[in-house]
Amino acid sequence: MELRAAEREEIATLRGEKLATTFRVPLLPSFHAHLALHADPYHVLEGASPVGYVLVLREPHEGHDHVTLIEGYLTAPYRDRYEDLLDLVQEKMTPSAYLARSDDCTFATAMIAQGLPMEASSAVMVARASYAPPSGDGLALVPLDYAHLHDAHDLLVHVSGVQQAPTYSELETQMETDRLSVIARNGETVGLVVQEAGHGGRYQLLDIVAPHLDEASQVWALQTAGRVAEADGLTPAAVVDSRDHLRRDIFRSAGYYTAAEYLVFYDPDAGRPSVPTIEREALMELIESEAGVHVVDVMGEDHWRAGHLPTATWVDFRSLTREARKRFKKNEPIVVYCNDYT
Repeated sequence: MELRAAEREEIATLRGEKLATTFRVPLLPSFHAHLALHADPYHVLEGASPVGYVLVLREPHEGHDHVTLIEGYLTAPYRDRYEDLLDLVQEKMTPSAYLARSDDCTFATAMIAQGLPMEASSAVMVARASYAPPSGDGLALVPLDYAHLHDAHDLLVHVSGVQQAPTYSELETQMETDRLSVIARNGETVGLVVQEAGHGGRYQLLDIVAPHLDEASQVWALQTAGRVAEADGLTPAAVVDSRDHLRRDIFRSAGYYTAAEYLVFYDPDAGRPSVPTIEREALMELIESEAGVHVVDVMGEDHWRAGHLPTATWVDFRSLTREARKRFKKNEPIVVYCNDYT
């Protein structure tokens, strides 16, 4: 096998074949599409014939390139040679990370066979069927309009911070695309449902922004939005942080199942550890015990000024890696917290 740089259009047919034949749910979330757009395409050659492709993302990092294998694919006669392909990629490009999906079984199994440690990062969830939502208890799902614009903006600022929230003009543009719907209770804005076309053409990705809304009401909003998507001939789906058990439970209650997990594999020499989570009660016990744990708030600065956990320090999440190296020693215990919906 050999690798040869290719143009994006040269691998388009193979990528379409992978999407149609490999995945249980032929859906590429927007984050994956964004990574793939910036990755370098290569043909996998056997002799002079293309038998597959890889997408490799290179990002400058402290004087060298951080290399991630974003996609790998071999055509049917060569599917038992993924380990050979990984050996070739490791030899030629020395990646420190690899991205795969749990429903890309042969590819993921080859990486496991290589001894690469793994973490789950995101879950692709799909609605099983069209469920009629229960009573909304005064709730309504309405298109974003000028009557709700101010409240919707305030809600997004609360969740994302001033710098990350869309501006009024950006929200006005989204009003024209029907990308945002307002969850209203007796006329008051209590949340938002975000719609996004799923790459693959058959899916409507849904997300919900409602930090103060109870679970039953969020389920109602998701099921209501899902029925609208199905009326348009699309299957409701979602991409959820695999570690966000609260959000996953809400989507499960709305009738979604986990169709695939995005898996991140690491080169053992990179020493990337798994990042555990801690419950709030356990964290408060650590803080009160003065165990020397560093608590880091990475929400917007306006949230920090409004209030934060005891002993916490604020770090702008966009400079978290750089600041962490400056402020903390290696192997010191650090707990980073954010909003449930950021």
